[in-house]
Amino acid sequence: MLYPYATFLGHLIITFSQVLKDSNQKGGEKVFVHLEQPDDEMVFKEARYYLPDHKLIYNEGFLPDEQKRNEKILKNNAELIMKCAKKGGSNFKP
Repeated sequence: MLYPYATFLGHLIITFSQVLKDSNQKGGEKVFVHLEQPDDEMVFKEARYYLPDHKLIYNEGFLPDEQKRNEKILKNNAELIMKCAKKGGSNFKP
């Protein structure tokens, strides 16, 4: 299940998963983050990352400069996304 996190400039929508167990990850946990944005032809650009290591696992349609912007947004929000995921996603109350 993906939980809504935020909508940023240009209608960039960010959602995230619950905490996933991963023995290969430092701390044994990771969170899947999905970014999507409609383009001019009303199809969606999509990118997928894992936190906490910011690993890009999929990119369809985002240009290199957009990808850098996405990675900056992800870096600036990674701590809060992880905290939200650990608190139960949509039940999170700061």
